[in-house]
Amino acid sequence: METGVGAGYAMSRETPPKTPTDQGNDRLRALQLLRRIERDDAFASLVLQDHSGFVRTLVLGVLRWRSRLDFMIRSFATRRVEPELMDVLRLGAFQLLYMNVAAHAAVGETVELAPKRARGFVNAILRRVSAGNLPEPPDLATQTGHPEWLIARWIRTYGVDRAARIAEANQELSFPDILTDSPPAGAQPSPFVEGMWRLQGSSANLEGLVLDEGSAVVASIAARTGRDILDLAAAPGGKSAVMQRLGARVVSNDVSIGRMLGLRQHSQRLVVSDGLQPPFGRSFETVLLDAPCSATGTIRKNPEIKWRLREEDLSSFAGLQQQLLDSALTLAGKTLVYSTCSLEREENDAVVESVLASRSEFERVDLSPFSDARLAPWIDDGVLRLTPDAGTDGFTAFVLQRKTRPG
Repeated sequence: METGVGAGYAMSRETPPKTPTDQGNDRLRALQLLRRIERDDAFASLVLQDHSGFVRTLVLGVLRWRSRLDFMIRSFATRRVEPELMDVLRLGAFQLLYMNVAAHAAVGETVELAPKRARGFVNAILRRVSAGNLPEPPDLATQTGHPEWLIARWIRTYGVDRAARIAEANQELSFPDILTDSPPAGAQPSPFVEGMWRLQGSSANLEGLVLDEGSAVVASIAARTGRDILDLAAAPGGKSAVMQRLGARVVSNDVSIGRMLGLRQHSQRLVVSDGLQPPFGRSFETVLLDAPCSATGTIRKNPEIKWRLREEDLSSFAGLQQQLLDSALTLAGKTLVYSTCSLEREENDAVVESVLASRSEFERVDLSPFSDARLAPWIDDGVLRLTPDAGTDGFTAFVLQRKTRPG
């Protein structure tokens, strides 16, 4: 599942100089936005669209490091911290621990955000944080700012070392990637996709297709399996555009009319329909299904996901994914590429195994022949398992093919 163009990308901590009053207003706005994200389940990438680098850095930083910030705050608190004060304290602690902000400004301006009755309490905690002598985080989850259940899953799936690398990669500043023939100054070439570049800042006013490398990798694999392709869940359109650029004839379908609008310049044919009841009267050589998912591979761009998601939610995604995959197979004349931007087995291996158990005319095949040597380290037992420590969003992808009829 692709996120929107530029969605959730972190801004550098390098921001234009401001007066204390300006930064005070920014801190208040950041507090309001954090509460909106928590209260309304709003996406950070959307609520931050019109806000400055300082506000963005505060909001995304608190979302990234929330559990570690909470550990520090509770270590110094002399009583239970009320939820309304925790948001204020997180903002102050983040400035003190992770930003180049003068301690007196971080403490003084943040204290002003608290109710008058609690300002002494907030001031005391933040001054203890600024004094140093910080306690060591007790585990990998706290150290890397992730929920314990999620880190435990990744340790079971990938082992401790790789789980740590994934979590650490999620905490890094993330900038867009762009597919273009005219790379901007300072951009680094993608190690996976020809013509794609990793930016070191904003993608504003640049010519080219902005999307994550992981999305482009999945699209390039699909384009190698056939030339007549249905992109069944296409919005916002990056994969369709990559496949078309690679010479495929692409039909782009999605259930959302609003999200389809951005596809107009990237696809040869657009269709708005529910992937569970597609209107097509023919099959396609290849169907790409990049299914809606928990998006645990995109946490570096969308850090609120890790605090919003619960382990029990994964089964609800799997139910829809199985239905979509079964529907997509009816349209696949030869090949189907199934992908998600989730790292979780319930949404990937288990979905494919469940559907293939009742669709014996298809089989999972090794994805390697449809990739190249650069991706070899990220292919496990014929399945693409691209994780954020590759410098991209995390994607899992399978290739399913219709079995050859005997005789």
